[in-house]
Amino acid sequence: MSLQLDTLVTDLMFQASAAIDQKTLIDGLGGPESLENKQLLDVDRLDPRAEMELSPSMPFRRRGERRLMILDEVAITPRPDPQADPLIKTDLRPYKETLITTCAALPIRLGRLFALGSWGDAVLVARSVRDLRGIALLPYALDPQVDVDGKRRSTPLSQKEFEAKLMAFEKRLEELDDEQIIAGLHGITFERRGDLVIVDVLEEDGTWDQRKSMLLEQQLAQVERFSMIPGAPSAPVAPAKPNGSGVTAKAAAVKAPVAEPAKAAPKPKGPPLDARMIEGKIVLVFPAERFDLDVAAALGKRDWEHVIRSSDKLTGEMRDTLQRDGATWIAPLEFLSEVFVEGKPLTKPEFEKTSTTDDGVRSLEVHFPRFGPVTLLEIAGKGRFVTSIDDIKRAATLVP
Repeated sequence: MSLQLDTLVTDLMFQASAAIDQKTLIDGLGGPESLENKQLLDVDRLDPRAEMELSPSMPFRRRGERRLMILDEVAITPRPDPQADPLIKTDLRPYKETLITTCAALPIRLGRLFALGSWGDAVLVARSVRDLRGIALLPYALDPQVDVDGKRRSTPLSQKEFEAKLMAFEKRLEELDDEQIIAGLHGITFERRGDLVIVDVLEEDGTWDQRKSMLLEQQLAQVERFSMIPGAPSAPVAPAKPNGSGVTAKAAAVKAPVAEPAKAAPKPKGPPLDARMIEGKIVLVFPAERFDLDVAAALGKRDWEHVIRSSDKLTGEMRDTLQRDGATWIAPLEFLSEVFVEGKPLTKPEFEKTSTTDDGVRSLEVHFPRFGPVTLLEIAGKGRFVTSIDDIKRAATLVP
């Protein structure tokens, strides 16, 4: 089955207790007419590694819960370069309503609307607010450098640590109640319809700015509110008090406490980015400490605020060019298994067998999770890198 970038995906995860026949399923999906010119993908028939590349669902999806994707290649006009253009200009409101109708008619645990090849969701439909948070916590659960407390490390977790984090996933979902999760949503559309809860990031005209999907993910996940002990109720956010201390204005006038000097905000970790202007285009050279899956996702959405810091080596002109035209990039890669080829993590024998070598640079086209197609480079004496730069020889000259 060929899959085209920007294909609109209606992703349905069924309840474990769901037992429906084919007629009921087809009727719940809108009837045979609504499925014309669409592909149905039974995810459970795929190699689990292929699902990880396409759209991971574990550990959110439990044993016995089936998953079905409906692929519509004509709903969205494909963008020439999805990585450089975060805006899907199709009115997705009718597709949102269809998703809601389907979730109401069938025993669906979670329904999603997203575009193939892009990270993030335009619409989420569930029967519990907890499940909305659960799907948003998947990146935390699967990131090999984020520990059980949600803190990023400079090196990957050990297998034991990673397994402990996965074991704590369900407990993390118990820390916030529905009201606490909903209270964390800002700039996001939230509504209830019957027993369904719905969130989306669509604009008023139904278009989708994919950069808002990262905001949705962060606000639902609320990793910053993790309890010290997984599963323990999260401490409520303290309400604002008068004068910031609970002291009335009259009492404060009598004896104003001496304010402590404000503590300087902690400096962001990692060295500054090296940015180059080459033939009128920006190229970002990442050090290892500044590149991870979150940054890759931000690059894919052109969410430069999550990539660039004020301390990075970009002039005002370069920053303007970045916002207008985007950038290409190159970053170090530690493990071959972090990239995929044909739905499978890349192995060293496969890389050596299928890659090409030119002037000491071995290269292979691969898929990088949360970003998309990139080129994997192995440069003699320098290590391995992934890059969005088309010119392999030029890319190789950029790394120190």
